[in-house]
Amino acid sequence: MSLKAQIISKLKAKATALGVNLSNVRINGLADKLDALISTEDEIDGEIDKLDQILSFKDLASLDDAKRNAESKAAEQDADKAEKAKKEAEEAAAAEAGKTKTADDVPAWASALIESNKALQTELASIKQGNTTQTRRQQLETKLKDAPEKFKARALRDFDRLKIDSDEDFTSYLADVEQDVAEEVQAASDAGLGNDAPARSAGGGKLKDDEVSPAMKEIVAQREADAKAKASA
Repeated sequence: MSLKAQIISKLKAKATALGVNLSNVRINGLADKLDALISTEDEIDGEIDKLDQILSFKDLASLDDAKRNAESKAAEQDADKAEKAKKEAEEAAAAEAGKTKTADDVPAWASALIESNKALQTELASIKQGNTTQTRRQQLETKLKDAPEKFKARALRDFDRLKIDSDEDFTSYLADVEQDVAEEVQAASDAGLGNDAPARSAGGGKLKDDEVSPAMKEIVAQREADAKAKASA
């Protein structure tokens, strides 16, 4: 088990003992700071206690709670705005339909230009989305570099199935994956496998349901629910 994975595990235990709910992003950030300071496992508990005295985990948890509440409220406001915009668009469409003007009133050259612009915008959006997905996948591969090969293949397959819209959602997802990696590495270490656990053959194929971790199933289900909610908004 890597030193950082041990730090993450002990930070979680400390938060539980204090009765506070630190976010995964927060825990990973603290672990990064401690990992740069600590060289042996024996130093972890002492350095965590020092960090708690300096920053106060309870105060940090309060900030995390406030952030979660603000995000929830913002999501509700966004939903209200989307509903309002939809209603206005429907009203505008109805008003436009009541007009006597037809497409014949628009010059052919103008119609061609409008369609050309739409096609260009669609192409640019597709390129941007592709670049974003590739960059995120590279970041995920970096987080998975110490994971058992079977877990790594499963995580990358799961990522390719997900639809993550915002950078903030991806940051949270990456934090969850990093903690899953720490747990998988520990489990493999306990079983005496490490990174030598047999990997999926080159043929690959679709992952079986029992090969998908519960944590990843939960993430996939949540992403799909979010996508359906946005589609029906």
